[in-house]
Amino acid sequence: METTISKQQTINDSTEIANAKPMSSFWQMAEFNRYGIMAMMLVVLGCMGGFAASYAAGNNEFKIALVAFPTILSLSFMLAVMPMRLIVWSSSIAIALDIALLIFQ
Repeated sequence: METTISKQQTINDSTEIANAKPMSSFWQMAEFNRYGIMAMMLVVLGCMGGFAASYAAGNNEFKIALVAFPTILSLSFMLAVMPMRLIVWSSSIAIALDIALLIFQ
């Protein structure tokens, strides 16, 4: 097999890398500390989701779905090792919904 690399393709690839938007320092540190942050979020999400489902949702299927869907979505993002920005935002939405349901039963 013969592999050839054109000079034009190499120039285009390096230009795309140079024009890429850099991540902020917060998200860089979040990516670096991914497994520590995810361990803490796992505990908080699990506890808050459980409390909200047992005390706030009761027998209402809509409230249980409102608690379960964002919580499971966040946990599946962690399991799939998605970007930290997506994990943090989905976890924040899940925790906000859990707290809202606990406050406004």
